[in-house]
Amino acid sequence: MPPTPRMRRATAVLVPMLAAAFLAPSGTASAAPSPPFGPTFARQFAAPPADARPRVRYWWPCGDITPAAIDAEVKQIADHGFGAAEIQCMFTTDPARYGWGGPVLTQRLEQAVEAGRRYGVDIDLTVGPSWPLVVPGLTPDSPQAAQEIAYGRQVVEGGSTYTGPVPAAPEPRAGVTRQTLVALQAVRCVGSCTAAKPVKLDKSTLVDLTGSVRDGAVTWTAPAAGQWLLLGYWQRGTGQASVSGQAVSGEAAYVADHFSSAGTGAATGYWDSRVLTPKLRRLLKSNGGDLFEDSLELDSALHWTWDLPDRFQDLRGYSLRENLPMLFIDRIHRQYTPVTPDDTPDFEFTDGSGARIRDDYYRTLTDLYISEHVKPLKKWANALGLRLRAQPYGTTIDTPTVDTALDVPETESLGFSPDYTDEPFRWISDGAVHLSGKKVYSLECCGTLDNAYAQTWPQMLKHFNAAFAHGVNQIVYHGLATEQGMGAPWPGFSPFTVQGGNGFSEAWGPRQPTWDDTDEITGWTARMQYVLRQGRPSVDLAVYRQSYGHAVQEPAGAAGFTYDFTGPDQLEGLRVRDRRLAPDGPAYRALILDRQPTLPVKAARQILAHARGGLPVVIVGTPPSRTPGADTTGRQDTELAGLIRQLLAQPSVRRIADQSALSSALKDLGVRAAAEESGTSGLATVRRATSGGQLYYLHNPTSSPVSTQLSLEGDGRPYALDAWSGKITPTGRYQADQSRVTVPVDLVPGGSTVIALGGGRERHVTDTSGGEIVSGGDGLLLRASTAGTYTVTLDDGRRVQATVPGVDAGQTLTDWALSVEDWHRGADGRREVTRHELDLHGLKPWSEIPELQNVSGIGIYRTTVRLGRADGAYLDLGEVTDTFEVTVNGRVLPPADQVARRIDLAGHVRPGTNTIMVRVATTLRNRLRVTEGFPLQAQQPRQRYGLVGPVRLVPYRQVAIQD
Repeated sequence: MPPTPRMRRATAVLVPMLAAAFLAPSGTASAAPSPPFGPTFARQFAAPPADARPRVRYWWPCGDITPAAIDAEVKQIADHGFGAAEIQCMFTTDPARYGWGGPVLTQRLEQAVEAGRRYGVDIDLTVGPSWPLVVPGLTPDSPQAAQEIAYGRQVVEGGSTYTGPVPAAPEPRAGVTRQTLVALQAVRCVGSCTAAKPVKLDKSTLVDLTGSVRDGAVTWTAPAAGQWLLLGYWQRGTGQASVSGQAVSGEAAYVADHFSSAGTGAATGYWDSRVLTPKLRRLLKSNGGDLFEDSLELDSALHWTWDLPDRFQDLRGYSLRENLPMLFIDRIHRQYTPVTPDDTPDFEFTDGSGARIRDDYYRTLTDLYISEHVKPLKKWANALGLRLRAQPYGTTIDTPTVDTALDVPETESLGFSPDYTDEPFRWISDGAVHLSGKKVYSLECCGTLDNAYAQTWPQMLKHFNAAFAHGVNQIVYHGLATEQGMGAPWPGFSPFTVQGGNGFSEAWGPRQPTWDDTDEITGWTARMQYVLRQGRPSVDLAVYRQSYGHAVQEPAGAAGFTYDFTGPDQLEGLRVRDRRLAPDGPAYRALILDRQPTLPVKAARQILAHARGGLPVVIVGTPPSRTPGADTTGRQDTELAGLIRQLLAQPSVRRIADQSALSSALKDLGVRAAAEESGTSGLATVRRATSGGQLYYLHNPTSSPVSTQLSLEGDGRPYALDAWSGKITPTGRYQADQSRVTVPVDLVPGGSTVIALGGGRERHVTDTSGGEIVSGGDGLLLRASTAGTYTVTLDDGRRVQATVPGVDAGQTLTDWALSVEDWHRGADGRREVTRHELDLHGLKPWSEIPELQNVSGIGIYRTTVRLGRADGAYLDLGEVTDTFEVTVNGRVLPPADQVARRIDLAGHVRPGTNTIMVRVATTLRNRLRVTEGFPLQAQQPRQRYGLVGPVRLVPYRQVAIQD
């Protein structure tokens, strides 16, 4: 892909930057070394390859989009730094003409792939229209459609006779007309059959009456004692359509069975016969990217498929039919349910086997989803030249295990308030991804409810950084909508704002005032992704987790340690060398079993073998006491108990009462984190080990600034990698010993950076009495904003003096001329721009300026400032919403950190008068609050737009440190 205009500018200025960073004259403290990992790394970090660029979801009203719009928008996507566009047919007002499987949409897909090839962008396609996966032509009663099992009950008093219909299940969804009886059973209740959940059942009394059913009715006499339940189990279609209903295709479309090859075959067969033309096949071979399946937002009474009892018998080794009452937890499989496997079931056997049986049921669903859906879909996609990327979460399956079967596993950042925090369950697959050797771990980011047209880029960056800190290295932006669809007036079509003007964020694109700054965001993202794909992951701890729900127990007592979640499937086949688990992969330093109630015997044997091989193991709380699953329960539990006793006897194993003792237990075992802080600031780190050295990603997820000394495992000289500008700078101040390098780290809330360790060590500073140490074309320099003599300690122990001459005091910039482009809808329905000119004597948000209260757009702030002699100055912008760009004395500065908002003006300011211009682009919230058709926007408060400050300009002087 050709570089975008802004990226051309960044790349153009990078060459002298690199020259300044890596060449130093003689006579100074040192001559700077070559860039870490060689010049190729430096070039590709500055201008990342296309496959390192982020992707973007591209929403269409299905085929209701013109070829001209496709060409223009794919070019916009390319020009603003994206590497791929994921087309999703959301809905259309004319599904017969424009819907999924129709010739118009197929032609538009062909045109999109052609445009992608023309502009250097991969085109991703979704498995079907909207989500979850639906197939036009399937009815709720089709055998290939999604299936559920539901039950009806009838209480029968002991000794009495029931004659009547088989108890009916609750009414199915509209359109479901056929139900198949799976089984009719009778079982005695222990106590009342109408007691609160769970109703206790005596398993030994269960009888199967299915063979006694005649014409839908049964006659049965209950034994004399107690109350009995007649339970009728019915299989039927779920009747679920996509989240967009029937506005996606000319034929009615219903969700396919995700647990049978017939359901998957119905989907791929429809593609083969109705979507894929010979031309589209050829185009996808040459320029296709991913086939994407969204999260498993399935809706059923309880998941089922036609041969589930037989498959369960084959896979788990015992009968499912005899244990059907144990499966049911009310609403466990309803779409968007808060119910988890830990919630109260409808029934329990008195022998306590219910949880074990449900474990086996969820495991069987996982196995069938992989074998009957993921594997055939992946094979079919790969034959088309596409990778299968999917989000296998949202129901009771083992997500990490499924992720290992995909080409590209994906998770999601999704919230319900602008400042939401990403939940830990979003990252439960990090260990599976790392241990299976996946190169890419993807994230769909960052849909937020009721934040449409109000999402800021710092909000997005917060979630990008949170994901990077948990092993993600690919972002799919959510998203970009075609503007012209469905005849919508400005700001145009958006799938989540068609009803009331608010919904999930965000509709990026030229409609947004911030769009011209997007290539800076994508450039930063691409550089971070490039770094996070180098070498292999190196992770401190493996935290054992086996669960089919969302509950996550993080190792809170191990502050500063990085960790992955791993389960029994991921542990299989691993080995230990030099006290490291998976030494050629993540090289975990310890394994944590944290209040894990279950452990398979096979996994216990493996952990015991690893402990005997020297792997440190910490057991938090009560050790696992039972095996998951219900087959041969007694024997396996007994064996597990013996293995746990042996495990606890190993010298490399510690048992602690709770997480508060975790750090001390790890220290006692000789386990150190790869990155160790001098304090406990909450800094998040990621390490990538390469043949040339180490890469450390650092992120401050807290609401307070972090200033700390960070001890990094590794050898070589540290370098700071600026993902905003692409600049690599050797660090002038650090301490080093044989195996570690300690560097100062300062990060604002939400800030992030990358430090590389590589190459040979050079002359450097270990301490200073003040100021900061910088490396540049003049070698090592001491920079300070206060005149005086400073003492600098060099790495050989010598102390030298550096005298900084007089420098102007810092000043707060309060007087600005503000010119505003006011974006709003014109009489013709298109965007119209009105200009406002204001003189400000004190900065405040637009929402507090009467002329700008309801304005969105672009503001250009101008001021002049006089400086005395200075080598540079820092410009601290303070509060800014949303994106900004700085120009000094007519020169546009390279991309600046949109989170830190502190810009070094070295080389741009001069003695005398200086003109500073700050261009600020906003969201559209404040304008849409007063725009017709957006009543839900009107209900939201105004956002604080613009340059709010306080803006500080702090000049500095710098002097060379003489060796």
